Amino acid sequence: MKTTQKTVAECAPSDGQLYRRGTALAGRSSVSGSGWVAHGISGAAWAAALAVAALLLVGATALPAQQTKAAPQDAGAQSGALTGGAAAGAVQAEAPETNSSAAAGGAAGQPPQAEQRPGLDREAVVVIGRDAELKAGETADVVVVIGGSAKVHGKVREGVVVIGGDVEVDGDVGDAVVAVLGSVRVGQGAELHQDVVAVMGAVKVEPKATIHGDVFAVAGRLEVAEGASIKGHTQEVGINLEWLKKWLLQCCFKLRPLAPQVGWIWVVAGAFFLFYLLVAAAFPRPVQACVDVLNERPATTMVLGLVAKLLVPIVSLILAVTVIGVLVLPFVCLAVFFGVVVGKVALLEWIGLRLGQHSGIAALQKPLVAFVLGSVILTLFYMVWVVGLLAYLWFGIWGLGVAVTAVIGHLRRRRTAQQPAAAQPAAAGPAAAVAGLAGMGGAQATAPQPAPAAPPPGLTMPLAPAAVPEALSYPRAGFWERMGAAFLDSVLVLMVDVLVHGPPWGFLVALAYFAGMWAWKGTTIGGIVLGLKVVRLDGQPLPFTVALVRALAAAFSVVVLFLGFLWIAWDAEKQGWHDRIAGTVVVRLPRGTPLLCA
Repeated sequence: MKTTQKTVAECAPSDGQLYRRGTALAGRSSVSGSGWVAHGISGAAWAAALAVAALLLVGATALPAQQTKAAPQDAGAQSGALTGGAAAGAVQAEAPETNSSAAAGGAAGQPPQAEQRPGLDREAVVVIGRDAELKAGETADVVVVIGGSAKVHGKVREGVVVIGGDVEVDGDVGDAVVAVLGSVRVGQGAELHQDVVAVMGAVKVEPKATIHGDVFAVAGRLEVAEGASIKGHTQEVGINLEWLKKWLLQCCFKLRPLAPQVGWIWVVAGAFFLFYLLVAAAFPRPVQACVDVLNERPATTMVLGLVAKLLVPIVSLILAVTVIGVLVLPFVCLAVFFGVVVGKVALLEWIGLRLGQHSGIAALQKPLVAFVLGSVILTLFYMVWVVGLLAYLWFGIWGLGVAVTAVIGHLRRRRTAQQPAAAQPAAAGPAAAVAGLAGMGGAQATAPQPAPAAPPPGLTMPLAPAAVPEALSYPRAGFWERMGAAFLDSVLVLMVDVLVHGPPWGFLVALAYFAGMWAWKGTTIGGIVLGLKVVRLDGQPLPFTVALVRALAAAFSVVVLFLGFLWIAWDAEKQGWHDRIAGTVVVRLPRGTPLLCA
């Protein structure tokens, strides 16, 4: 009587079997034991769905290599193993378990056959950017698709996860089926052993389909046909997010700002177009100045845009960590926003003008028509995959660079053009006559000159011209120049403020800096960079007490939502509240004036 003895090695499962059982148990515990209750979906349901998706994604990338069958022994070894008594038990302890037909073949002297499966057996199906299909008769551990749809007609031991596509299941799935931004269709004859979840998609269960878990449709419809069997609970969360789904699928996943399939995004684009058109019509001079900069230095504007793009977040972060900087930050953001808008409008107009010049059509060379033409060209680029996102980023950076370059060029031209005129004498006296003769010939210079006629009775000789105060000798600094200097000073003060851990020491540092610099040099570091100086209206030097009063008044101007500084923009004398309190003005000195060594 022959007895078959199975050793421990024969009964123990392989590594792949242990992995599949472990992941299946983890999936069932994370889904079934997640706290989902009938007729309601809780936060645990969301956590379970995400846990299943994460588990399957990790399993798809970390599946161990499937164990291969042991090589068959030669005919002589198999024959000896079957007739060797005790040796046969040793061979069976090391050889994998085979079916009866393989054993019979070995006894006949033939090599044992490997275990046959009815179709292709895959460990995992992971696809990105296209559709995937598991045909009937095929088997896979998991199916993961990103940016495409999945069709399952065969058997999946674990689960199916699809992001950005639909799922069609007609076969057997051992774990959950999850679709994010897509729908799930459970066909006839399908058998799903765990839950079905669709986020921003519908779930449709056809007749003769069997689902042993729960069914949830979040922001989508749930349709269950007659004859379908659902062992768990069903829940439909009625949130209309179809507009968001289309935008994510057609714009975000395809890396483009505009898509013909998304209707509401064109409404937003039309609103931006009208806003830009209004800016082009209301501010023709700033836009034309930016267009001139593009004609002169297009590459420079792009480089400055990249530099400004890197500096704006750093400066904003520095401003945000201090109390004073938080008040300044909104104005900085507003200035950057306005500059980017004007720069973008100029860039669109410049593109249209270049096309009009190359085509030779005079109608296309008008500013507003060129702006519309440039907008159409940019819109076409926005609808191309990947290129649309690159064009959007390039458009914003270049527009910022155009605005920064135009502002710098305007400040330079203004400082160069407005040089102070040389003071002319009020009247010609005897000294003027002698100086005029000094340049003539020697004979003429030595000739006796008649004495000046006596003034008529009742009139006196004109006095020598008095010294003109600096407040009247140089032009007043404008709002943007002063804000630029204040911005530079704020960055320096905020750096020190961080070192002294903010108020109250930060306020004292700022007060000492501004009052001390005004009393010492009549300006600050920012004023030195831009060529600005604080002077008194009476022409007297600026003492420390007056500078301290001006600094305190400037702090008050900040507290009242910067109204004291905004007053400079529309005041005829270009004075802020602190200027009027201290009796000072800010003047623009000619280039080359040594403010630091004065």
